[in-house]
Amino acid sequence: MSSLWLVPPQGEPIRIDKGPVTVGRDSGVDIVVNDPSVSRKHAVLEPSGQDWMVADQKSGNGTWIDGQRVIRALLRAGQSLRLGAVSFTVSLQEPRPGPRPAVDAPPGQPRRPPPLPPSFASSNPTPVPAAVQPSTEALSVAEAAEILGVGPGAPAHEVRKKYQRIYNDLQIRLTNAPTASLKRMYQKNLQRLKAAAELISPGVLKERS
Repeated sequence: MSSLWLVPPQGEPIRIDKGPVTVGRDSGVDIVVNDPSVSRKHAVLEPSGQDWMVADQKSGNGTWIDGQRVIRALLRAGQSLRLGAVSFTVSLQEPRPGPRPAVDAPPGQPRRPPPLPPSFASSNPTPVPAAVQPSTEALSVAEAAEILGVGPGAPAHEVRKKYQRIYNDLQIRLTNAPTASLKRMYQKNLQRLKAAAELISPGVLKERS
């Protein structure tokens, strides 16, 4: 049986030599994925003869292979395995250094994460002190609309759709950020995104819960 590698968009690949291996957010599992979209015990990776299988553990946000939600499925080299909003590329041999393949995205979204809105696309990862973190009052309607990519009078369902798409992308970027300063930048962007959605369409995020 060959080893299994889970390759994130950034960071070191995760090598698995024997199973079963439990993946999730709980600190007691074998592979911890610290992301709110991942369930405490999200999925199990286990050998099946010479192959590897993934079995969802009744997770809230699902286990996906190449954009298709699965309960139990065989893993093949080159596939995209997504747990909640966190994606990995499946490899059955040690990955070579170099550009990583595109990761999977939720159904209806492009496979490559879309470019962030101009308000988020900053190459400067310098964190903003908590005392000056932007709030709803700190944003103008025009700035909020630019962040979400909608018009100032956009209906709630459009705001919700745009918010969820950008939120998922930011969560993936946050999870795989290689430095603490980049993580803080993405956390700041998530705060601005939430503030923008509430400013354009008050109460829209409460409707999601």
